[in-house]
Amino acid sequence: MEDLRQLGKYRIAEVIGSSALATVYKASDPAPERTVALKVLRKEGLDPRVVARAVAKFKNQVVAAERLAHPGIGDVYDLGEDESVAYLAMEYLAGRGLRDFLTLRLRLGLKDTMSIMSQLLAALDFAHANGVVHRDVKPANIIMLLSGRLKLADFGIALVDSFDLAQAGAAAGTAAYMSPEQHFGLEADRRSDLFSCGVVLYELLTGGKPFEGPPDSVGQKICHEPYPTASEVNPQGSPAVLDGVIARALAKDPAARFPTAREFAGALDAAFKETSDYARKSESEATTVRAPQPGGPFPALRLTAEGLRAVEVLLTIQVGPMAKLLMKQSAKAATDGPTLVSLVSKYIPAEANRKAFIAAAMEKVAAAVIREEVEEEPTVHFSRNLVDATEIEIAAKLLARYMGPIAKVIAKKTPGRTNDLRAYYRQLAENIPNPGDRVRFLKEAGHGK
Repeated sequence: MEDLRQLGKYRIAEVIGSSALATVYKASDPAPERTVALKVLRKEGLDPRVVARAVAKFKNQVVAAERLAHPGIGDVYDLGEDESVAYLAMEYLAGRGLRDFLTLRLRLGLKDTMSIMSQLLAALDFAHANGVVHRDVKPANIIMLLSGRLKLADFGIALVDSFDLAQAGAAAGTAAYMSPEQHFGLEADRRSDLFSCGVVLYELLTGGKPFEGPPDSVGQKICHEPYPTASEVNPQGSPAVLDGVIARALAKDPAARFPTAREFAGALDAAFKETSDYARKSESEATTVRAPQPGGPFPALRLTAEGLRAVEVLLTIQVGPMAKLLMKQSAKAATDGPTLVSLVSKYIPAEANRKAFIAAAMEKVAAAVIREEVEEEPTVHFSRNLVDATEIEIAAKLLARYMGPIAKVIAKKTPGRTNDLRAYYRQLAENIPNPGDRVRFLKEAGHGK
């Protein structure tokens, strides 16, 4: 199946994920022209009952998707099946699962945590209002896009009103994120999703789940045992004012929880506003990557501040807003610029994108090395942007169609001169991953062939 090149109308580009049952491909859909994620189930050698359950989950996602046209929810386009495979065509989400960042033990600032929770609860509020309960809210199903936006994915075991194609009447979900009623095998409603959101919030604040252990024992803990408050576990990163919000979300009795995602979000926002001074302070201390000055945090790198920022911009294109944290973490272990590039490149999942990043980043660090000796005849380099501010704004708007909000940063940071806009736009185009999009961008800018 890894050699698959065509499935129905879909042309396969590359494998982007796999499990024991299915492989997920990046593929192109010719009509309408778009990139999709194609989840393919291989039937050969599988128990027919396993196949039936998996196909039922595919169908459930299609049923749920018919009701859920929302910017915070991943779309599902198509379902197909023959004797050998079943497949589901979904929106291709250029980003990483929140689970990836938690696995890397990256501690987000309070402001970023609140942004993630706000977007997650808004998506669930819409789903619940349209009669859909997700039942498997967890970091792996929360996709962080390169733009910083969030998408909730995988409604495979969702309840659509009282109609459940997937596992009617059975406990469904992921043990550590399941509500007490799910562990008891009772029907889940919107408050079960809110319990799962409480677990996600706790994990974002502390780096661990409130109830830990193997699936059989974690259910016992969720149903009957207390948990340490988030402010106990992480007093520096989780203000005590948030403990009450978490406690209500994780109440063992559904009636004691927030009745809606909107009310959960409102309570969280009110608590966050009480910590705004703390949040501003912690954000500035936790996420700033400083230039390597003598006695500074990363003196061994010997890179200019502009060089570090240039590598960060390139990394942001690949992994989104988490690039700043990845840079800070990797810079502590790196001994020089090439080592830094090597360390951060491992967080880019697609091999082609990783290679492109390494090539571009190595050019940046080579040009950004701090020289100890002074040249007798300094050469003038156009290392800063000399393009007119109005033209930069125009370029940023055009680039944003292909790269989202990061386009504004790239347009400002890319070196260029007003008397050579063609070269400036061609440098901007190099940041666009898709070759076809690069051509379209230059054509729109009036600098195509």
